[in-house]
Formats: sequence, structure tokens, C-alpha cells
Amino acid sequence: MGRRYYCDYCDKTFIDDVDARKKHLSSSHHIKLRKLHYETCRDLRSILNEESVKLDCRRFMRTGSCQFTGNCKYTHYTQEELWNIKQQIEYEEYEKRRAQMQTPELPSLESWLENYNKSHNNKQEENDGAECFWSYPDVLESRTDLPPSVRKFQPEHFFDDNFEEWGV
Repeated sequence: MGRRYYCDYCDKTFIDDVDARKKHLSSSHHIKLRKLHYETCRDLRSILNEESVKLDCRRFMRTGSCQFTGNCKYTHYTQEELWNIKQQIEYEEYEKRRAQMQTPELPSLESWLENYNKSHNNKQEENDGAECFWSYPDVLESRTDLPPSVRKFQPEHFFDDNFEEWGV
């Protein structure tokens, strides 16, 4: 037994041979089922454009079914269904426009970085080179009886880096 080809649209298997595959792919049954499958994936705008041009299918309107289903040259949508599709398309477009109007214009990455660097450089210039990374309770600032190790540090205390006397 040779290799078998499986067609997802038709749910059939047959010998994987070039002629057999070509014959199957060109068959009306396969074309009909493939068209039915892709019809479910169409967007609303294309459905409206294609179906609004077609005339009503009398057999489908009378009996509710049509033997040509996907290959019928007449529409199987009522005027009310086409109107509902049109309303839905307009609503989606309205929502898209409204979302675009509400979204603020974001600056480009380059301009944001430029502004950030300017503000960051200004802050560094204001610090005069010394920056405090600690916090000190406000209650202790007014006390004069604190030992030197607990008193509040000032940034000026750190400019003198002569520590030769330590450890003597």
C-alpha cells in the first residue's frame, strides 16, 4: 500500500499520485467544500460588497435551502441581514475612529530620551556634586546632646577626604 493523501475539506483519503490529486482538487465537490470553508473566514466588508450586488436566491428564500450553497450565484442573505452587517461595519469603524481620537500622541523615543537627559542633567547640576543617600529623623536635629556618631551629616563633611588620623 502506497502513500495516502488526506483532504481536510472533503474528509477523504486517496492514493497520493499526481494525477489523482489533480483530479480531486479540480472536482466540483472539493471546490464547493473549499469555498464553504473559506466563506466562514471572510470579513464583513467583503461579504457586504459581494452579496449586496447579487439578486435574492428564490429557492433559498422559499425553502430555506439551496443545492448550490457555496457556488450559488444569488445571495442567501435577506435585506435585513445585509442592513445589520452594514450597521456592524459602521459601528466598528466608529469605534476605531473614536479610539484613535482618544489615544494621546506619544512622543518618539528619541525626543523622550532627549527630554529625559535634559532634566536628568539639570538635576545633577543642582546637586553641586554631593548627593545625600540617607534620611535623618527631624526630631533629632534640634538636640545638642547627641554624640558625634549620631549627629546629622552634612554634605560638606565629605569633601575633606584626608583620613590620615584614623586608626592612630
